[in-house]
Amino acid sequence: MTSLSFSSFASNLRRICLWIHRYTGLVMAGFLIMAGITGSLLAFHEELDDMFNYKLAQIERQDGPQLPIATLHDKVIAAYPEYNFSSMPTSLEADKSAVFSVDRARGQSAKNQPKAPFQEVYVNPYNGDIVGTRDKDAWAWRNTMWKVFWLHRDLLLGDIGKLLLGLIALIWTINCFIGFYLTFPRAINGKKALQKTVPKTTPKKRASFIKRWLPAWKIRRKTNTFKLNYDLHHAFGLWLWLMLFVIAWSSVGFNLKSVYQPVMQAVVGFEGREGKREEKGKSKTTDKSSEQAMSAVAPMSTETGSNTFVYKANSIAYLTEQAHIAAQKNGVTVQQTFGIRRLTEEGQWQMRFKTDKDVGTHGGASSITVSAATGKVEKVTFGYQSAFGNKIDQWCSTLHMGHIGQGNAHLLYQIFLAMIGLAVAVLSATGVYLWVKARQSRLKQKLTIKNKFSNHYGKPAIKKQL
Repeated sequence: MTSLSFSSFASNLRRICLWIHRYTGLVMAGFLIMAGITGSLLAFHEELDDMFNYKLAQIERQDGPQLPIATLHDKVIAAYPEYNFSSMPTSLEADKSAVFSVDRARGQSAKNQPKAPFQEVYVNPYNGDIVGTRDKDAWAWRNTMWKVFWLHRDLLLGDIGKLLLGLIALIWTINCFIGFYLTFPRAINGKKALQKTVPKTTPKKRASFIKRWLPAWKIRRKTNTFKLNYDLHHAFGLWLWLMLFVIAWSSVGFNLKSVYQPVMQAVVGFEGREGKREEKGKSKTTDKSSEQAMSAVAPMSTETGSNTFVYKANSIAYLTEQAHIAAQKNGVTVQQTFGIRRLTEEGQWQMRFKTDKDVGTHGGASSITVSAATGKVEKVTFGYQSAFGNKIDQWCSTLHMGHIGQGNAHLLYQIFLAMIGLAVAVLSATGVYLWVKARQSRLKQKLTIKNKFSNHYGKPAIKKQL
């Protein structure tokens, strides 16, 4: 391929990519501005949710000791015996209510038991009093952050909104690469170069690709509004490109699994999440008799072996101890423990926890499962031992959801994630602004040419306010 033909190809390719980037960007703009702003709020979901739901979530700190979690669980079951509560928190906070979630009935059991008019029960950990219940589907002030979440997730339209945002996320992912390409410096126009006469002096050597690309990474301070928006659009897109791609592609994973899973399987060997979802669904199907029998299981013997039993009151301590033992054998340490639940059909207890090598606190966390009858450890799954493809998936979802780090590190990432959300909104808004200005410029040029043509043939000039 000659330099002239290559230059022509590059010019045509750039023109096509610019057209695609421009008009798909216009289609996505409104959705991405909404997703960016709501995403910034969701970076602080728990904190803001506690603020809106303060009447249920927050309690007055007291000097006395808190009741055992198992006792609080018994209080909930006694207050709402018609519903199932197979899970418990593993720790309590001094100024917050203990929260117990109603099991979501699935399959055949959904037909045999009534649907609870709420999803959460809040209990005072100091005296066991029921503070109240919460229906997160209701349009109420305390559910503000959950409405923001579902607006962000599916436009409050259910499966239709989820599919629509999945398609938007797919277009956004492709646009990430197109936009990155468009920041490259333009290729030399070979045709014009051949038409130029040879200069008398030796021509200057053309700057390297990196030097010509460097201005795209900068934001000029002293400039006009158009150039400022142009620089913001380019610089934000470049500096934050990797994170924007992760957010876009993980959004495809959340909303458009039919595309995400085959691509991830082909590229990184992703093994899918079907097994986890089936296990989760099965474990949450419980009945009242087994739930009420949890307290009646024989206490754990002081001796190890077949006589060891795990019951509700000692389940958290026992599984936590076993998690530490398993982690130590694998050369890792347990940093946090999360919820514990009773797997009634299997006769087991299961607890989630995070080690110092796990990715995040949700999808990439570890878990341990023990027999309720014998105390034998049936299964230990370490998140950091997942297949490479699953680790990539865990990183994508964890970075998107902000489930990473602890303490100040977590707070810093929350701030960063909120800024990413605002950057998405800024990129979309500046893109629309640049399109509007470019369109006005094109219309003005057409009008100028038309007026010149009319004046040439003696016709009155066309006056039009743009």
